[in-house]
Amino acid sequence: MRFENIFLLHGKGGSPEGSVRQLEEELRRYYPASTSGELFQRPRLLHSNPEVLAEESLADLKLREIPKDAALVGISLGGLVAAKLQESGRKDLYVVCVSSPTWADGVRLERRMPNRVALYSSYDEVIAGRTADWPQLVQAFNLPWLSHDTDAHKRELARLVFAYLDGDNLPVAIQEVETALRRSRSGASPAK
Repeated sequence: MRFENIFLLHGKGGSPEGSVRQLEEELRRYYPASTSGELFQRPRLLHSNPEVLAEESLADLKLREIPKDAALVGISLGGLVAAKLQESGRKDLYVVCVSSPTWADGVRLERRMPNRVALYSSYDEVIAGRTADWPQLVQAFNLPWLSHDTDAHKRELARLVFAYLDGDNLPVAIQEVETALRRSRSGASPAK
C-alpha cells in the first residue's frame, strides 16, 4: 500500500527533533525523491513533557486530524498511544510500534487489531514487564538485538518499517537484517 501520510510519533520526554527525525532520515532512503515533502509528519505530543500521563497524550492525539488510512510509526510511548488510538475506533490506521510497552499509566491495549505490528525486545529494560502481551495483541516480533536506544538501530528499523508499510514479507526482512547484523559483528563482508 502507498501511504500519503506517515506520522512518526516520539516517546515520553522526546521530541519531533529526536529519534523520530533520525528514523525519518533513514526512511527517506526507501521513498523516492519525488514523494511529497508532506509524506512524513513528526508532531510534538503532549508526553514530550515527561510529567504528562499517557492518557492525556492519547486524548490529545484523538483530537488531531489524522487522515484516513494514515500510517503511524511510534517509538516507545508514541507506539502505545498510536495503537490505542487505532483500538479506539480508527481501524483504518496502520500502526507500527517500536520498542513500545502494551501499557503505561492508564492506557492499556486490550484488543488484537489488523494492520498493526510490534517490533520490540523483551530484554529492553525500559519496557521490561510490559511486553508479554504483544503476541496476543498484534503481529509481534521480539528482537533480542533491539535496545530502547532506537537511534543505534535506525537503519535496521527503517528497513523493517518500510518492509511492513510496503507490504513486503516482514519475517524475511527481519531475517535479512539479522543476517547482516551477524556479519557486521563478525567482521565479515556483507553479501552482494
